[in-house]
Amino acid sequence: MAWWVAGGLLLVTLVVLGYPVLTRDAVPAGGMGGGAAPPGMGGSGAVDLATLTLDDQGTRLFNRVMTSSSNGDLADVEFFLPKALIIYEQINPTDPDGLFHFALLYMVGDDYDAALGKVQEGLAQTPDYLLLLGVGGEAAIGKGDRAAAREFYTHLLDVYDTELGLSRPGYEHHQPMFSAYRAAAEAFLAGG
Repeated sequence: MAWWVAGGLLLVTLVVLGYPVLTRDAVPAGGMGGGAAPPGMGGSGAVDLATLTLDDQGTRLFNRVMTSSSNGDLADVEFFLPKALIIYEQINPTDPDGLFHFALLYMVGDDYDAALGKVQEGLAQTPDYLLLLGVGGEAAIGKGDRAAAREFYTHLLDVYDTELGLSRPGYEHHQPMFSAYRAAAEAFLAGG
């Protein structure tokens, strides 16, 4: 009987937390406000998240949070970030690119410990994944752990050229980030 009660409470909690994600302020078809929609994200107008798969919901919310964050739209981030995290917890990505996205969401929320947890999870399976090394360096700096940041950034620079020659999942979608992470690593290691 206790298991049934616990299961019922879990279901109620998921409905209470998930319903606003799926109903309030539908996410624009591009996954974000303003600007061009990413490839495969559709044009203008709103999309009801309830009509999408969990993975597509995660993609839309991730894009919305990242764009809003880069545009300085804190109200939008405050509204959509918790929803994106709930969806990512449900998706529970285990691939390095999915874990990179998860870590970035935690970084937007300044949860450096959680971001580092996702980074370590991804690096355990793909130790040289550049994107995880880059966000790991950023998270370590955010946490104030300069020694860990030095390790992440040194590793990133050590494997940078070799990794760029590989076709790892997710690399094709994040090309501009490689040079940014390399520059951040070089600046940090040079004492900047």
